[in-house]
Amino acid sequence: MTGFGRGSVDAGERRLRVEVRSVNHRGLDLKIRSSDPDAYCDVEIARAVRAAVERGAVTVQIRDETADATGGIDEARVRTLYDVLERLRQELEIDEPVSLTTVGAYFQSARGGALAGEALWEALRPALAAALRELQAMRAREGDALAADLRARRERLVDLAGALQAGAAKLPQKFAERLRERLATLTREAPLDPGRLAQEVALMAERLDVTEELVRLDTHLDHLGAILAGRGSTRAGADQGVGRKLDFLIQEIGRELNTIGSKAQDAGMAALVIDAKAELERMREQAQNVE
Repeated sequence: MTGFGRGSVDAGERRLRVEVRSVNHRGLDLKIRSSDPDAYCDVEIARAVRAAVERGAVTVQIRDETADATGGIDEARVRTLYDVLERLRQELEIDEPVSLTTVGAYFQSARGGALAGEALWEALRPALAAALRELQAMRAREGDALAADLRARRERLVDLAGALQAGAAKLPQKFAERLRERLATLTREAPLDPGRLAQEVALMAERLDVTEELVRLDTHLDHLGAILAGRGSTRAGADQGVGRKLDFLIQEIGRELNTIGSKAQDAGMAALVIDAKAELERMREQAQNVE
């Protein structure tokens, strides 16, 4: 599911802003971006994100707002630092001149070096928590819409399953009629053996029987309805692992539909199976976004 959240915090002399974005993804793909990466913070950020988000391509961006607020360069501090470095160069009789690169490196170190590792993480933690709460709230609103759509598609599948059950009940009779017509065309002069005809119809009826598949299909649809009704919504964090349960059930429903279509050998049943698989594919796409 998609979402966005942000939070800001003071870390030493710096004002840091944490932004968290997520878009749809089958699993969890996390990226952490910062102008001043910190290995300890990255580990803790990843742990916090995984505790809040199970699926999605998530990007955590840490921005330094201090430079933005001052126009990017504190000229007075740069000049002061340059004067100090130039004086030291002359006193130490160093031939290499003081460059803006050297000044910038010292300046960045002076601004960012105060907090690092665990101390920096403790400063960032509240901002990340605020950003994740905002992200989850946005994803929850999208989850409500997803739940409604999934329930509607599941009801459509229930209707199609009922039509398949009704069609399956007529398959033996339809086959018997087709068989009589074919035999009548081939044996116009010879009488038909009613016993042999009944035997062939019984054998074919056994091959066409999709009762077990229809029972399993109804069971999977009932389980699907229970999951959707039990959650009330597809909100992030409301019920861990629901997205994967939906993936599994949709896969099993597709398996039963394929078997029914191949065994039925009937154009009407095949049309119903195609409609059901098309609806199931739309549900599969939506379920990819559910945690």
